[in-house]
Amino acid sequence: MKIRTLVLLLVGPFLLSGNPVFSQEALQEDETHVATWNRFAEQTLALHRQLIDEHDVERQTTTGGYAHLPEFYRQESYFHDGELISRVQWEIESGDLHVIEVFIRDDEGRVVRDYTAAYLPEYHNAPTQTLVSFHAYNKGLHAFRSFDASGELNVERCTGTHEGEPVELLVDLGSVFGSAEEDRELQQTPVYRRCFADLPEKPGKYLQPQ
Repeated sequence: MKIRTLVLLLVGPFLLSGNPVFSQEALQEDETHVATWNRFAEQTLALHRQLIDEHDVERQTTTGGYAHLPEFYRQESYFHDGELISRVQWEIESGDLHVIEVFIRDDEGRVVRDYTAAYLPEYHNAPTQTLVSFHAYNKGLHAFRSFDASGELNVERCTGTHEGEPVELLVDLGSVFGSAEEDRELQQTPVYRRCFADLPEKPGKYLQPQ
């Protein structure tokens, strides 16, 4: 049962669909938003540093960029026992943080929570994307629910199989695709409930990266 598939908007390797991308002008005008999202990025970076201090890690370094800036950032990926702990991109010229991802895993090595903060190239007033995502695994299904640093629910996604049928489900609250009515109908289906029943409806204390 292929429930819904939507096109995802990507910036680099990072999911932006469902997470508002604010203009430079909006970020300059909204001081509360700027402070909140910058603090989230700083706390995510602090969590990254804490985790790599607590573990024996292997670091892999590459460079990357965009069509008009082919070598814009240096990417450092940190692994412990073969599992990715975090990935950080630094602007090569300025040394500023560009993108950071941090992954929290359970005893089986599965990601149960992850954090992302991303700045636009050469623009550092505030991140234009922040995400805290919660993950759940249930009988062949992998679901996640993502909130921004202001605590707003942005996107839900579930993939895998349900009763032998493939599932590719996306509820994108910021998308121009679909409608609120379609989302409500989807949320009443058995596969939706099985996907998301074990995920929190609010980020709670985890809105501060930990």
